[in-house]
Amino acid sequence: MGHNYKDTALLVFSLSSERESRRKSVFGPSRTSENKVLFDILIQQTRELADTSGIDVFWVDESLQRGIDFASRFSNAFQDLFDKGYNKIVSVGNDSPELTPAILQDAIRQLQTKKLVLGPSKDGGVYLLGIQKSAFDKHNFQNLPWETSALHYKLVQFAIKQNLQFSTLCELVDLDNFNDVRQYSRLKFNILSRYIQSLIRTKRSRFTSAHFNYKSSTHLLSCGLRAPPSLH
Repeated sequence: MGHNYKDTALLVFSLSSERESRRKSVFGPSRTSENKVLFDILIQQTRELADTSGIDVFWVDESLQRGIDFASRFSNAFQDLFDKGYNKIVSVGNDSPELTPAILQDAIRQLQTKKLVLGPSKDGGVYLLGIQKSAFDKHNFQNLPWETSALHYKLVQFAIKQNLQFSTLCELVDLDNFNDVRQYSRLKFNILSRYIQSLIRTKRSRFTSAHFNYKSSTHLLSCGLRAPPSLH
């Protein structure tokens, strides 16, 4: 990036492909192999994206998440990194394939001067959230309407109420259901869209990861991501 943001960390808050494929049965609950391959691809893309960030990366999956629900687990992950000494945290998930290194790096740069950076998704949520330690209140953070279509609006209202300087990035798509992935596959031409189109064309196919060697046909190989930290 050309900068040394030692006090800034990237939090990738992501379940494993096995857990995601069960939580979001995009192609139907009976198509476990197809669902898993979808999230394998998304997670590998996210790993490659994270490797371009130029800052410390912390990959927090279900083995490291603590809490009774998403809000508490997400809040704990932020608090743990602030407790480690970071003053600024940018968080992303695994379901925003439109997120690019340029957008991510712009968010990191903006967070150096803004208290809050928001990447709104088309469904009303956020695909990226950056926050400075001085603006983080765990109780208020945990009480936001996570995983709802009101999240981005509530975050903006929170920033205004707290008189926080914030910035908003471009709007992107999250892939949460079949309609999302179908629409994405119509607009893009890459390995992910080709995989989705193959499944849509062959509803009863036995299309599995064995038939779709995505790692050998693209750059989705080892990205050298730092090992996950012990967030306890």
